Amino acid sequence: MEEIKRMVDKYEVVQAISIGKVEVLLGIDETNAERPYMVSTCTRNNSLGVEQFYAFAAGADYLEAVHDFVSRVQWELEDLKEERASVKVPLSPLTQAQCQPIREDMRIDNQVVVIRPERLRPEYRTAVNQLVLALSGFGISAYSRGRAVYVINLYTGEEARWNREDFMGLLKPEHMPAWAQEKLEQHQAVTQQKPKRRDEVR
Repeated sequence: MEEIKRMVDKYEVVQAISIGKVEVLLGIDETNAERPYMVSTCTRNNSLGVEQFYAFAAGADYLEAVHDFVSRVQWELEDLKEERASVKVPLSPLTQAQCQPIREDMRIDNQVVVIRPERLRPEYRTAVNQLVLALSGFGISAYSRGRAVYVINLYTGEEARWNREDFMGLLKPEHMPAWAQEKLEQHQAVTQQKPKRRDEVR
């Protein structure tokens, strides 16, 4: 079976490194006599997970392209190191022993769930990236065919979409970090202050 080539425009991607929230790409178009080498940065930071490319640069010199490629990776690495250094809470990843299994007949809305470490990039396998509050989506319901679960990260407040099977379980109360409990209470306080929509007032 012929391997499907990954393409960006007419450039075949020959090198790709995922680091932090982006992926850095190096591509070649052998038919382009003037600018055969391309470097681009790719993200999937949208609800559909669609690839979006930016900082697209094409040129004639392979060494310059490789230098640009390596420089972007290094920049992202330094940015990630600064981001991690700014976190002032324990980073140790949460384990299965700290979780209660999620049964198929269990609703998980408004529950603190733990993302499986293997579903995260290696640089994000920490407690601050694992702990999320399940908010909505078909996946919060028992026996639902839909698997999508929309969550909010307790540490950063960022919203994201996961599938029900991406969760290792519900965090056991005795393993709730103090910072996570504080963030949860802040989120609940803000939610209670929001005015209800007309169709919710019954």
